[in-house]
Amino acid sequence: MAGHDQLRKQMREKETRQVYGNMEKMIKHIPDQEETGGLDPRVKEWMLTSEPDKTRRPLEVDDLEEIREHEGFPNTDIASFVSSREFSIDLEDRSIPIRIYNESSEKKPVMLYFHGGGFFSGNIGMVENPCKWLAHKADAVVVSVGYRLAPEHPFADGLNDCLEGTRWVWEHADQLQIDTDNISLAGESAGANLALGVSELSLEEKWDIKHIALLYPLVDLADFTGEQWKIDQYKFYNDEALIRKELTSMQQSTVFIQSLYLQDLNEANSPLVSPILSENKHRLPPMAIVTAEYDYLKIQGQEYARQVAAAGVPVSLWEYKGMDHAFVDKLGLYPQAADALTELADHFQEVRNGKQAAEWKKGS
Repeated sequence: MAGHDQLRKQMREKETRQVYGNMEKMIKHIPDQEETGGLDPRVKEWMLTSEPDKTRRPLEVDDLEEIREHEGFPNTDIASFVSSREFSIDLEDRSIPIRIYNESSEKKPVMLYFHGGGFFSGNIGMVENPCKWLAHKADAVVVSVGYRLAPEHPFADGLNDCLEGTRWVWEHADQLQIDTDNISLAGESAGANLALGVSELSLEEKWDIKHIALLYPLVDLADFTGEQWKIDQYKFYNDEALIRKELTSMQQSTVFIQSLYLQDLNEANSPLVSPILSENKHRLPPMAIVTAEYDYLKIQGQEYARQVAAAGVPVSLWEYKGMDHAFVDKLGLYPQAADALTELADHFQEVRNGKQAAEWKKGS
């Protein structure tokens, strides 16, 4: 990883920063090439040689079993010294698997982590290495929640599991040596959607959420931002064919996700399904959002960040040039993966240390 350490240093040195009111936006450039644009060479090589062609086209219901059988990406454990244990939260009607990272006798803040997978795939094993690195860099306990998946368990079964996981952590704070004044919710893609849903539901609970960290979030299943999404907003450079295929296949797969996750398309208008429609953005805690330059979800993620900042909430937004969706899952392969997780961890530390403090309340 020594080479990746140097590449991450280059990214920090080349980073450009812009401020728009309550939103701070950082551009992370490809570290080891001139500013020629296009895909990061590592992403391009992966697309051409390693990625199954099925992920480059719109998904269909017949693909579900195969997706689950081959889900996940190869990544590397770059924080092998971080402890972990698996546990099961037993409720009256079900059990929820969780993995707990970085426990110690010293009281620590906690990050609840919700994996991605379009609500229909994914598991806590897939995100073990990212969770370990995040726990290490944030100096926090990370609790990864294995929620139920659609279509067997459509909305809001998985969301309720994530909420119950949060409740269990709060109720067992003394046992886990967790500081309940410093709870962060984190997630990637559909997991980021669930993190925002838990935040919305937590407004009526006993605990407060101090911080939210989102990786390329899915925030709009109602197509509220559909008119804003245009493929000509992306600069292709020399990789037009690959990028177009990536973006259009993901755009068209939104219908597939809706058909599995929702029993009624009107549910898409719920803020628990499309957080961009929430009227409680002003009640959110400080937020960190990571986007990828060549991700279909980038446009809605940036629009969500803008709306949250306009509601008075401090937002830090990173855009990683040359990256595609789910790049953090390739920890150890892409230096940007460790860098993005480190930025989210640093942001959480800044918030809990008061450097990005925001006066927000559960009130009106």
